[in-house]
Amino acid sequence: MAQGSPIWWMQRSCSVPPPKPEPAFASEPPPEKAPLTEPLAALTARFRQSDPETLLLLALLWLLWQEHADRKLILALAYIIW
Repeated sequence: MAQGSPIWWMQRSCSVPPPKPEPAFASEPPPEKAPLTEPLAALTARFRQSDPETLLLLALLWLLWQEHADRKLILALAYIIW
């Protein structure tokens, strides 16, 4: 049975995950948060709490934007959503 099995199958069951790389410098400060993190979190929270009609209008707005529709139409739709 072992002869019929591919090598990657046999190696997969006994492989050990590679160790995590250590940082180059131990005194390196942690990365700072991006400046858009808080506004983006507020925006996504608003999308999660919105009703299905708003999500449908957002999908329509995105589709019109991708199709390069009339800017006044897109702005009017964005005004309705807001």
